[in-house]
Amino acid sequence: MKRFPLRRRSPISPTPLTHGGDSSRDVVLRLQLPPAADELAAAVQSTAAAPSVAMANAVETRLASGTIQAQPVPNKATTNRPSRVRSSHRERIFAMRIEHLQICNEKRVRLLAKVGVVTAGDLACCNPEQISRQYKSPGRALRSIKRLRAAVRLAVAIDGMMPRDALILVAIHRRSVASLARESAAVLHRDLERFSLSSRGQRLVGHRGVPSLRRVKSWVGQCEQLVAHWIQNHPAETQVAA
Repeated sequence: MKRFPLRRRSPISPTPLTHGGDSSRDVVLRLQLPPAADELAAAVQSTAAAPSVAMANAVETRLASGTIQAQPVPNKATTNRPSRVRSSHRERIFAMRIEHLQICNEKRVRLLAKVGVVTAGDLACCNPEQISRQYKSPGRALRSIKRLRAAVRLAVAIDGMMPRDALILVAIHRRSVASLARESAAVLHRDLERFSLSSRGQRLVGHRGVPSLRRVKSWVGQCEQLVAHWIQNHPAETQVAA
């Protein structure tokens, strides 16, 4: 506090002091001096930290209540990689149109389309007896449709096999996975080569040629795995069949 005489009128109203009931001409002004440099820096830090602490407390409260969900940091290795959904071998064959399978001529394709058999899936699930009634020679049509249906069903069971390859196996009386699992790959390939030399085999094989021994080995190996898996999952039915 400083004491100094009042020399002129000031906009600040003075507060007179009385000593023993007598008014004095000296007045006392109460001034607030600026704080020191250290005190000023501490005050600034405390005022700046207060909002941040309050904000942090608010965020923690909202996270605990579940109103804000923490978002993980995206991984650069996975964000730019699009997810690709690939259809299985079975789905691809079932979705193919019959004219793309190359297992019958155009006339048979048109006749099957008239009765609603358009894709390989329609052919695999059709009723050959009902369809053969629409033909002039039901017996011949029945045998042909059964062969085509057996070829599609065999192709979808073995990965990498197409219906045109399965049709050749059906022609040499290998119609099922179980029959192929009992075969030797070398013997099966030899039978395919012998069949390709016949007139019927030349019509079915055409310019494609007989499947290689490597492909035949893969087919036989897959059939053996399928049969072993089925026996493992159906032990009771296996004992009854034996």
